[in-house]
Amino acid sequence: MAVASLRLHDTLLPPRYAATTARWLGQVRGRLDPRTGLLPHSADPATGEPAEVARGSSQSLIQRFLVDIDPVFAAEQYTRFRDRYVVTPLGLGPAVREYPGGMDGPADVDSGPLPLGVSLSATAVTLGAAQAHGDAALAGALANYGELAGLPVGTPWTKRYAFGLLPIGDAFLAWSKTARPWVGTPSPPAPSVSWWWRAPLLTLLALLGAAPWLPALRRRRPGERPVALTSPPDACSPGPAAVRPPPDGAPAGPGPG
Repeated sequence: MAVASLRLHDTLLPPRYAATTARWLGQVRGRLDPRTGLLPHSADPATGEPAEVARGSSQSLIQRFLVDIDPVFAAEQYTRFRDRYVVTPLGLGPAVREYPGGMDGPADVDSGPLPLGVSLSATAVTLGAAQAHGDAALAGALANYGELAGLPVGTPWTKRYAFGLLPIGDAFLAWSKTARPWVGTPSPPAPSVSWWWRAPLLTLLALLGAAPWLPALRRRRPGERPVALTSPPDACSPGPAAVRPPPDGAPAGPGPG
């Protein structure tokens, strides 16, 4: 973020930091995380060498700003990040892992809880990274998924996610949905998120919606027809017991008069 601000300075004002930016890029390229090929989560302060594997919570921010520093290098890094960290746990929509596939680690204040290895904070911020890189397919999928998983509550004037219990999450989503590159010109990646990601989620929602009706359906046997309900006989009309055959010799029809 600091180097991106220097690039922004040199775009708006007389340039002063081109050499600093170039030196930083050279050192970063020589000290990438060997496991993922991405910028590491942390580095040794004495040597600058990677001290911790690349993680989703920091990558989502790095990919958001790197496009303003060096768009070509940023496109390479973003493709690696998207291939190694964007997943569909249980087939229920795109999300972002905190650690690369095949590796697990502890959660912390930056990542938040890690259900199935997924960081909710990294997922929300990656929406902004996708926007900045012109990755409309991933940005749209993350935004749509957030409308369900985020439990939004709207009024005519406001909209809050997670029932309004996490204002910082609302701030990150607002910032991510409006993210644009300030300086760089992104190279949008090829679309990689098919609309089929919605199918498992819609199936699950359909099953949840039908669940209250399942007991009633199970009580009915196959081929059983519902019993028709009949109303009781009218109290003013004679019932079957009141109809008697006429006595011997009496006419069958109504009597005289």
